[in-house]
Amino acid sequence: MRKNLYWLFSAVAAVGAASTAGAANLSNLSGQSCGGFTGTWHFVNNQTGGAAPGTLNATWSSGNTCTTSASAVNANMQHFYCTASGTLLGASTNLPGKLVLSHFTCETTEPPPPPPCDPKKEVCK
Repeated sequence: MRKNLYWLFSAVAAVGAASTAGAANLSNLSGQSCGGFTGTWHFVNNQTGGAAPGTLNATWSSGNTCTTSASAVNANMQHFYCTASGTLLGASTNLPGKLVLSHFTCETTEPPPPPPCDPKKEVCK
């Protein structure tokens, strides 16, 4: 009986380990930020072993969140895009492999031009 219980506990532990091995957490999180500006964030989950299209979940300090499906699925890699502002706090997928932030671009706006010069009030250049 004791051998049977040992085998059962080993099987349950193996199943539990297998189910958690399928999720990838962001491996290169290091304070990436767009500040108060909105950015486009490109995540890549590689080494997926040909998995079916996955889902990415990401959060930022601004309160923005992103849950999205893969925009491209290759043999061993999937791509995800999100739009958000603030500092990236974390991201994960429901896929095996390694999730990385490939790159991000922040949209900045130019300050408005100065008002027209009024020669009666100031010297215009």
